[in-house]
Amino acid sequence: MAVSDEFKNRLGKLSTKLAEEPATLPMQKVEPVQQVQKKTVEEPEEEITQFNVKIPATLMKKIKLKAVEQDINIKDMVAQILIDHFKNL
Repeated sequence: MAVSDEFKNRLGKLSTKLAEEPATLPMQKVEPVQQVQKKTVEEPEEEITQFNVKIPATLMKKIKLKAVEQDINIKDMVAQILIDHFKNL
């Protein structure tokens, strides 16, 4: 019976404490997210055509990871690589 009396006493103190002290809630600071500008590719003025190649799976994984790191889609990344390659020839 001593346990239930002690529990009632602690519960009574808690209700008194809650009534006396106002609740303090932490306020979260809200800041707008900065817009990420996507990189653009030098698009040729020619008509776009489809280009399919078979490459090793490990190379494809590397391409995907690099595209994510640079925040550019694979199509634009490969097109830019090919454009740069043929400029240097």
